[in-house]
Amino acid sequence: MFQLTWFLALSFIIKQTSCELYTALADLKEVLHTESTLINSLDQYIQAEHKKLELLQKYSEIYKQQHTEASEDIENYVANPINAYILIKRLTTDWQHVESLMNMQLGHDYLKNISMYREYLKFPTDEDLNGAAVALTRLQDTYNLDTSALARGELNGIKYSSELSAADCFELGRQSYNNGDFYHTQLWMREADSRLNSETNKTVEKSDILEYLAFSTYKQGNLPLALDLTNKLLEIFPAHPRALGNKGFYEEEMEKLNELKIKGDDESEDIPINDEQMAPQVQYPERELYEQLCRGEVTTDIA
Repeated sequence: MFQLTWFLALSFIIKQTSCELYTALADLKEVLHTESTLINSLDQYIQAEHKKLELLQKYSEIYKQQHTEASEDIENYVANPINAYILIKRLTTDWQHVESLMNMQLGHDYLKNISMYREYLKFPTDEDLNGAAVALTRLQDTYNLDTSALARGELNGIKYSSELSAADCFELGRQSYNNGDFYHTQLWMREADSRLNSETNKTVEKSDILEYLAFSTYKQGNLPLALDLTNKLLEIFPAHPRALGNKGFYEEEMEKLNELKIKGDDESEDIPINDEQMAPQVQYPERELYEQLCRGEVTTDIA
């Protein structure tokens, strides 16, 4: 039952994000067909590259074997007219063939095929990616879903999909950042950092995560933490140009806050600086009601 409710909610949310997004299952099936075609093309390219490398490896072994033999007794080797002929042949016609193999740009042919595929296969766009990311974060808000659980592919404790990698979480955060949604940027960049720490084969750079996380933290009003994150970024990437500039800016802002005592209405107590993440404001009452209905917080009496 929850799976159906989740699908209906997601469909509603998708329609609110972009009319160009793939709202129909048929469109998504076409995208899966595109992926299948690309996988086959990639496999063929890898096989061709393997064959090319295998040939080069064979040439290398032949060269090494004959060179070792010649090095054992150079004088006698080069004095033999047959050996002289083989040596010269190795470094003329044989080596020309090796160079031809090395110059083969197999990837170009396969990239041309992919360009042709774009004429009749359905490829999603960057706009579609952004719409899908927004749909997912709105689903997260609608059901108050935990970021880590959602990254594990779980919805209300039930696993529906494969887990997200650190790079997947990073891209969700990046899309939120591009939309000016710094709240979700923080959530997903933190999840990306958490997953990166447990990945054997790293899928994203920690410095990239820290850059987005630090600035989105500043935009959320937590200046001290933004400065701390920027310092951690500079420990990894000391010459990072944007981080160096941001560090100076944050330090100046911190000095201003220390010099200027912010007074409350009674001019006696400091107004605390917000250290909490600020969730986005609900823009429309009907959306707030819809989200409450989805979470089961509001019931409707049907006569």
